[in-house]
Amino acid sequence: MAEADQGLSNQADPQDSLGGVMTLREHLEELKKRLTIAVLAVIVASFVVWPFKDWVFWVVQQPLPRGAVLQQIAVTETLFTFIKISFIVGFGLASPIVLYQVLAFVSPGLYANERKWLFMSIPAIAVAFLAGAAFAWFIVLRFTVGFLAGFAPATIATEFTVDGWVTFVLRILLAVGLAFETPYVIFALAKIGVVSGDQLARQRRYAIVAIAIISAIITPTPDPFTQASVGIPLYALYEIGIVLARVAAPGDQQSDDDPDGGSSNLDED
Repeated sequence: MAEADQGLSNQADPQDSLGGVMTLREHLEELKKRLTIAVLAVIVASFVVWPFKDWVFWVVQQPLPRGAVLQQIAVTETLFTFIKISFIVGFGLASPIVLYQVLAFVSPGLYANERKWLFMSIPAIAVAFLAGAAFAWFIVLRFTVGFLAGFAPATIATEFTVDGWVTFVLRILLAVGLAFETPYVIFALAKIGVVSGDQLARQRRYAIVAIAIISAIITPTPDPFTQASVGIPLYALYEIGIVLARVAAPGDQQSDDDPDGGSSNLDED
């Protein structure tokens, strides 16, 4: 009986680990602090990227179809495009810091094992994003651009606006990069008991609808081919997430955290 009580006492309430409940003012001050750090990190990273804007712009032009050119429609279009490039790439570089600030804000309301899994997820999420961006660059983006450009007859010159092309490329990279984080995010949420594999499997039909809507939003062109090139990998990653969610619930967790496991010992006594 004493051992069971001691086991339950080790599962301390999140509020007790902080020494008390935070007031609304303290929550707002903590939120302000975390937001300030995150915003400053993005601004600093954007300024760091700015000297390399020409190189980044050169890289973004590589998937252009052969013979295609970029047009500047407005006088300030290239300037604002470079600012956009610096901000988006800077946000990507600062994303681990931003994610850390988000987790640091919500961690006081979590148990110790939940905080451990969330903070351990930062490197894995970063690697997953890079893998997704690489997949978008070498497969999704190049295949999509080549397929769509092939519809233009030889008598039509292929031209894009500077802002339109950069937005198209960065949006695809960002969308697919975030999509590749889905399985690990699901695994982490399942590990702390927020979702389960069976629950996600039952919601599969709603996930398909949500994926179709998200694919239509993040792709700048209305054609179904571009949307499918994003939607199909999204759905495949959702299915992988279901498998990982089931793996994330080992049977030995029953004896450590489930109150029913302790009650069986009490009955034997």
